[in-house]
Amino acid sequence: MTPEQIVDVLKSRGWTAEIVNKSQVEDLVDVNAEGLFKCVDGRLSDHDGMHGPKVLGGVYGIAAARGVMDLDGLAAIVNEVAAAGYVPSVHGDDHAHPAPMGCGFFKLWSLGELPGLAVPDYDAEQGQAAVLDVGGVYETLEGGHAESKVMINLVPKTTLVPKLDQRFVVDAWVTGEFNLDVPTYLTLAVETVERLNGPRVAQLIVG
Repeated sequence: MTPEQIVDVLKSRGWTAEIVNKSQVEDLVDVNAEGLFKCVDGRLSDHDGMHGPKVLGGVYGIAAARGVMDLDGLAAIVNEVAAAGYVPSVHGDDHAHPAPMGCGFFKLWSLGELPGLAVPDYDAEQGQAAVLDVGGVYETLEGGHAESKVMINLVPKTTLVPKLDQRFVVDAWVTGEFNLDVPTYLTLAVETVERLNGPRVAQLIVG
């Protein structure tokens, strides 16, 4: 899909969307090997590794986009992400019960609230344990959601770091690196934001 096509799809769903050049985004940074392969969630984290790709639910996003529903498959994805040079992760937050259910994407997925997506064969706590067992990381996010927009980043090997002025960060370039179907993945991202009552305002970052 071209950036223009993505904008057209978003506008057809009632979003406001525009394309911006990377030169207009002052805080776009290169990813590094210490950065978590982490969720698109805009909240601040208890982990220092924020210079990694932002993906739906962290490693859960790859599993969901590929239709991988079991713990063995999830563990294989954790190893795949690590082999690609990133720190695989999932997250919860400081007020959900149980804590790992603090990931909005996983909560929607596990409750069958994402159209066309089957429910995984495990819950948040089992998923957390499986990721940790094969060397992944679990992070805890702080406070409530206050995202004002969605940044869809198409510039490879770059990302945006979470900040007080929250925004969802969707590093869509990972679809190419992990051979994900672009329309499927972006539809999951859009559905997630909508069902979390997030902002229907998007900026697409291009190089």
